[in-house]
Amino acid sequence: MSHLQLQNVSIGYFSRKQPIFVQSGLNLSAREGELIALIGPNGCGKSTLIRSIACLQPLLSGTIFIDDKNIRQIPTRQRATLISVVLTDNQPPASFTVRELISIGRDPYTGWLGKLTDEDQEFVDRSIDMTNLKGFEQRNVNELSDGERQRAFIARALAQDTSVILLDEPTSHLDLSNRIRILLLLQKLARDTKKIILLSTHEIETAMQVADKIWLLDKSHRVIMGTPEDMVLTGKIDDVFKNPSYEFDKEYGSFVVKKLLDKTIATRVSRPDGLMARWTTKALSRKGFRIDNQSPVELTIDDVSRSWTIRKDNLTMTAHSIDDMLQKLSAFFE
Repeated sequence: MSHLQLQNVSIGYFSRKQPIFVQSGLNLSAREGELIALIGPNGCGKSTLIRSIACLQPLLSGTIFIDDKNIRQIPTRQRATLISVVLTDNQPPASFTVRELISIGRDPYTGWLGKLTDEDQEFVDRSIDMTNLKGFEQRNVNELSDGERQRAFIARALAQDTSVILLDEPTSHLDLSNRIRILLLLQKLARDTKKIILLSTHEIETAMQVADKIWLLDKSHRVIMGTPEDMVLTGKIDDVFKNPSYEFDKEYGSFVVKKLLDKTIATRVSRPDGLMARWTTKALSRKGFRIDNQSPVELTIDDVSRSWTIRKDNLTMTAHSIDDMLQKLSAFFE
């Protein structure tokens, strides 16, 4: 069974020959088949940790084991059979086809001549299938969309057939559709291949929906490991991302902007748990209203007729869209 273990690891860099610690005393572990999201504020060391595990920069202290092997005490070629890496700044040669790029993943196994055996070709074919790149094999890599190119790099890492795949910000520069597609692909690959997949990401809300575990870093040299649900229930997400401008909504698992609510309105709702009530409340909050049933202004939300009725004293107005309701509501506060 594959596993990754960090023992008392400190990461950072050297400045004028003096170590600058970004994180210290890290004790973390991962098991086969797990998708792990590495999240935290900017500057907490996410990319530094990915690069340190990949042996792309030195550790300041501690030891990292993959499958009980100290990765800094084994030859580079052997290490390349344990760890594959997808970095944000990957730039393939301009003339490479998709298949040629993916075939690079077999380099640790091909020897000096670099000739692919039938077994190597099977690994390449399987990686193409698993990343939905069938039909793209002879396309030039530079002709691909950003999402297709990222899948090609992931396929190269799969072809390398390592116990651990590391990805640094794999969804950066992608649109929403491709960001979700890449994260869902990584989730499926972790489950189907039983590999450990560790990615750093700023896509916190989406990552929490697909990751098996979260490694949560903050700037006080602290890291917390657990399931996304435990991170929410214990308030760890709140602690690390505390900010005067926004807060984490534990019920919906998303960040919401804190607003100045300087007006009040009473509400009557036919279905308090319905979509109309929920999105009306969001719109009111965005415009600075808070719900207060002592307010002289009353808003009735009717799901059946899909209408909003505003009353104050003897004045009544009816609206048939949220935009219309907000415009009419403003007249009561002029």
